[in-house]
Amino acid sequence: MEKQLVVLFLVSSLITNSFSSPPKPTDQVKNKCDQKMLITTKTKCRSCSLNLEIQCPDGYSKVTNGSGLRDCRYYLEIRTFTLSLPGCRHLCMKEFQQPECCHGYWGPDCMECPGGAVSPCNNRGRCFQGINGDGKCICRPGFGGTACETCFEDNVFGPNCSSVCTCAHGVCNSGITGDGGCTCLSGYKGLNCDQPIPECEALQCPENSRCSISSEDETKLECTCLPNYYRDGKQCEPINPCSKTVCDPNAYCTYLGPNRHKCVCQEGYKGDGQVCLPIDPCQGISGNCPTESTICKYDGPGKSHCECKEHYRNLVPGKGCSMTNICETNNTCHKNAKCTMDAPGQIACTCQKGYVGDGFVCYGNIMERIRDLNTEPGGQWQGKLTSAITLIENVYEWPLSSLGPFTILLPTNKGFKGINIKDLLSNKENAQYFVKLHIIAGQLNTNSLNNTDTIYTLTGKPGEILRGDKDNQIKIRIQGSKKKGKLLQGDIIASNGILHIIDKAMDNVAPTFGSSKEETIMKVIQDNRKYSRFRSMLEKTILGLVLEQDGGPYTIFVPNNNALDNMKDGALDYLLSTEGAWKRLELIRYHIVSYAQLEVASLISIEHVKTMARQFIYFNTTSNGQILVNGEETEETDIAAKNGRIYTLAGVLVPPSIVPILPHRCDGERNEIKMGTCVKCSIFYRSACPGNSKPIAFSRRRCVYEALSYPTAGCARYCNVTIKEPKCCNGFSGPDCNQCPGGFSKPCSGNGQCMDGMKGNGTCICTDGFQGSHCQFCSDPNKFGPRCDRQCLCVYGKCDNRIDSDGICLAGSCKSGYAGKLCDKQIVPCGSFVQFCHAHANCQLSDGAMSCVCKPGYEGDGTTCSEVDPCASLIQSGCDTNAECIKTGLGTHNCVCQPGWSGNGRDCSEINNCLLPNFGGCHDNATCIYIGPGQNDCECKEGFRGNGIECEPINSCLEQNGKCHYLATCQFVSSGVWDCVCPKGFEGDGIICYGSAAHELSSLSEAAGFNQWVNEASINMMLSGTSNLTVLVPSLQAIDNMDQEEKAFWMSKNNIQTLLKYHVLMRAYRLADLQNLSSTDMLATSLHNNFLHLSKENENITIEGANIVVGDIAATNGVIHVIDKVLTPLRGLSGTLPKLLARLEQMPDYSIFRGYVIQYSLANEIEAANTYTVFAPNNDAIESYLRNKKSVTLVCIIFKYCLVN
Repeated sequence: MEKQLVVLFLVSSLITNSFSSPPKPTDQVKNKCDQKMLITTKTKCRSCSLNLEIQCPDGYSKVTNGSGLRDCRYYLEIRTFTLSLPGCRHLCMKEFQQPECCHGYWGPDCMECPGGAVSPCNNRGRCFQGINGDGKCICRPGFGGTACETCFEDNVFGPNCSSVCTCAHGVCNSGITGDGGCTCLSGYKGLNCDQPIPECEALQCPENSRCSISSEDETKLECTCLPNYYRDGKQCEPINPCSKTVCDPNAYCTYLGPNRHKCVCQEGYKGDGQVCLPIDPCQGISGNCPTESTICKYDGPGKSHCECKEHYRNLVPGKGCSMTNICETNNTCHKNAKCTMDAPGQIACTCQKGYVGDGFVCYGNIMERIRDLNTEPGGQWQGKLTSAITLIENVYEWPLSSLGPFTILLPTNKGFKGINIKDLLSNKENAQYFVKLHIIAGQLNTNSLNNTDTIYTLTGKPGEILRGDKDNQIKIRIQGSKKKGKLLQGDIIASNGILHIIDKAMDNVAPTFGSSKEETIMKVIQDNRKYSRFRSMLEKTILGLVLEQDGGPYTIFVPNNNALDNMKDGALDYLLSTEGAWKRLELIRYHIVSYAQLEVASLISIEHVKTMARQFIYFNTTSNGQILVNGEETEETDIAAKNGRIYTLAGVLVPPSIVPILPHRCDGERNEIKMGTCVKCSIFYRSACPGNSKPIAFSRRRCVYEALSYPTAGCARYCNVTIKEPKCCNGFSGPDCNQCPGGFSKPCSGNGQCMDGMKGNGTCICTDGFQGSHCQFCSDPNKFGPRCDRQCLCVYGKCDNRIDSDGICLAGSCKSGYAGKLCDKQIVPCGSFVQFCHAHANCQLSDGAMSCVCKPGYEGDGTTCSEVDPCASLIQSGCDTNAECIKTGLGTHNCVCQPGWSGNGRDCSEINNCLLPNFGGCHDNATCIYIGPGQNDCECKEGFRGNGIECEPINSCLEQNGKCHYLATCQFVSSGVWDCVCPKGFEGDGIICYGSAAHELSSLSEAAGFNQWVNEASINMMLSGTSNLTVLVPSLQAIDNMDQEEKAFWMSKNNIQTLLKYHVLMRAYRLADLQNLSSTDMLATSLHNNFLHLSKENENITIEGANIVVGDIAATNGVIHVIDKVLTPLRGLSGTLPKLLARLEQMPDYSIFRGYVIQYSLANEIEAANTYTVFAPNNDAIESYLRNKKSVTLVCIIFKYCLVN
């Protein structure tokens, strides 16, 4: 929590005026130069209405007028709720005599700096002066000593200690006052004592003397005492410096040897002996006197004693004094206030919980205030509010006592004229509604009423503010009514709101949307067409059924039809579609609060509530009382139903988890060739392509369709089908193309790569230097900014390392002993300033100036501090919007992600159950459907059934109901897929199965007679094994029409095979093929050297005069045509077979083979055998063989392998 400071020193004060003046010219120089300054503070934040009467603390003057500054928020504690509301406070000012030392003095007692105040540190250094200084000298380079009175080096001299002694064999006159002269040792002379005197050896000077040139006659030598000794040179005694005054008067001199001594300051003094300063114990650590309760008194050098400060008593050595508790002796607080010692000599009166005021006057809740006004002896409203009290006590006492804040329009007894209170109370719902017509959400004082034209009551009904033409008095009328209530007295303060007494009760205007406790929520909504859109959406989900039951209770927020119609283009249509089903469900869940029946009075007192979608919706109130849900206006409130309550809205609540609503798909396309419908080849143009496809010009394919229960050969178009390939746009991921973290417009906050696409899981892979669910944090805990390249400004705390932060410290993270946004303000004992700081404040030192700062866990300006609720606001707490703030102690808290979300509380990411390893609990053969954070549904895939958690394959074969052909079997193909499969040797799609010509004849009813002949002639093998043939089948009628004598001839054992072979063509001719032949073309039969004549007339085809009745009946080895006539060959051909070459000539597909038989003269050789078999390769086989062998012709020896004798 950011701490507000009131600065007590000149350099940091908000409003500072210096009144210091130079010392007066007296005989004694002043050591104290106190300065006068103005200090400012602010009163505690309160309701703006209440703040009108609040005064500044003792000794301060009020700077602001009226309600004061609207720059703060206050906490309103209402039973179990704590609300953070906008409030007001006053700016206060006070003149303060700030203690300060004159130049050259230091410490609380302003003692003289070493070297004297006129020239501190002898002007050779800097004295740490001032009231917070310790009087030490910081000498300039080259100087030393307590007062910078000596040279730092021994071999230098001069006033600047910059000249170096040059005595080679002598003693230098060094030091600040020295001139650098040399006193030579025995046997040396010269200015630098660097010239030897050889004659001195003969002089033999005694001990402690030296040989030197006579001072009287330079031609003579004499013995003189050595340096540090004195007398005539014949007898020398050591010099004792202590015999003279060489030390400070307050120091002891100790003899250490010839001309050597030591100066030691006496007890009670400090210094180097040359300079000794009296020790003032009060100057340093306040003489070990506890600074908060005692003061140190200087008694002499090194001596002091402790005395209790003003307003303290009972000195205990080492512990201090006890504050005099004025609350025990002179408590001036209100009876409903708590008295505490705010500062020495100052009491703080704080209204108890449930009361508001300045402590000297405390106001109770709305109900208490109404009762007090009604019973106040001699009061203006004594006995005049009885009717209102009777009504409210019966239907709305608890909300007005426990919730809020509210503005009450309170009619007097006369104001209820024409209203029977007893009758009104007979219906509690109606009575509550009537009371709520007199209640406005929030606190609207008379000034607020004067500045608006419209107010909103708790019912949602608007009211008009009118002003009298003559008296300008405020009048209020509910929209749709005629009564006007005139304001008689306003701004009556209560702990949870404001009362305005009016002269008339409001008209009991009926609600637009009535309650019905006998009906469920769904039934109540169904009765009002204005909300039919949302009702329809409910009915498309399971929730519609839930709200029809008696369970609950539920609170539902219902948008009107206009709100849904005004959604962005296409959004509503998408939500109503099958594709948008899960988003529709999530949107509806976001409008429902489970297991809670929220009354409108409760919405005023809570900041947010968690919906069925596991996401919060937020409540706030406009300045004129209108209740907003996520910023959307409420219309009707508190509509009671059997299983809950309904609120109607003018807007739609859209959960963040489904934004954007419209799917962000960027589907691709691919082309695929598919077949059109199979039709009769003559009407090929009717073959229809599948949807979203186009026919390929002049292309067709043979196919089989069912016509008249026959598998009929037909034709189908080749079609080019355009197939969409589902694909998410950039920035969206998963099967439903949900937006990536950080928003689709800037996935991963622009600092990473989103795993997007249909197969992506939407996680962010942050680039180096970033981290977090959407890369919104810097990896380096000490960096911040959009590029994470800025060094955090936080010094002794934890940096707010978000990319959009300003680099300050996280709230409540300062190390012990530090405070401020940057945790850079050191907290020190307050000393003489403790009297100005709050009991819950410390002092901080910044650039030499002292300030008051609230202790951790408190907020204020330092002169006033109150405990802060770290969880009063998610923004203030630093928690993610989808996290819960849990207070853990004084000023401390934890952030815990809500169910359905994961993270550390500062960063919460929605959990998509479908991306978890357990696949949302769904079966392997089920589809996991994401509904919302931590929520999913399971739906068995196509081909499976179950509840989604358990799925079993559906055996569609059991449900085919004869869809498969009677010859086909239903077989398992793949997961959930079953198919009809024709038996081996048959062809078809399973719905249609057909076999060889022999088989088809056996199952063709119209071929029953012909098939009987086939069986008698034993040519079934030929009709089964021969490929590429056409069977011309006389119909039953054709056989019946056959001449009996003719039939008898051909049915004989020797002739029947000839007859049948005459009906078999050695090539598959479909009707379309026959249409393409000319009338002169001959059709070769399987009967040796026999051909059939083809005739066409007006597209009607006849073969040997026979019409085709049913054509193109499919067989695996050819085609069958039903004809209306039995074809009979010449009787002379019966029983004879063609020779080899003649037979091959009837087979055009074997012309190459026939050519080799002729080329190698093999026909006679083969036919000479009694029996023979020829394996004749067709033209394609021979050509393929020659290509593979890269040969031009088949040699005879190879060709003979085709023949078997």
